[in-house]
Amino acid sequence: MVRKVRVSKADLRAAVELYESFREKTPRRLSVINFEVPAAVACIGHVEAIDYRTTHGSKLALYNHKFAKGSRPLLCVSADGRCLLLLGGRYRFTERGIVDRDASGAEIENARHGKKI
Repeated sequence: MVRKVRVSKADLRAAVELYESFREKTPRRLSVINFEVPAAVACIGHVEAIDYRTTHGSKLALYNHKFAKGSRPLLCVSADGRCLLLLGGRYRFTERGIVDRDASGAEIENARHGKKI
């Protein structure tokens, strides 16, 4: 069952700020996406890399991020196989995209970080 949630103004503002800092533009519209958090998941393995497509300003950009060893999240899937989740890992998503962190929380200089493809 999907429950409608209330989003605080602070959370919404933080999401907009992250969007604007990474995408380099203001969102055209704001949406709250309701989804069901699975009660049980199967952990498939660690994520080695992720590819994603986005825009910066008006330019399309394709990125490939290879996670540093220790920063990799687990790839998990819901019991019905329809929801993929990245759980754990030592990284943050910032204005630079995915940024790996070490055990103390400091950014790792990763030469393979977020390369345009």
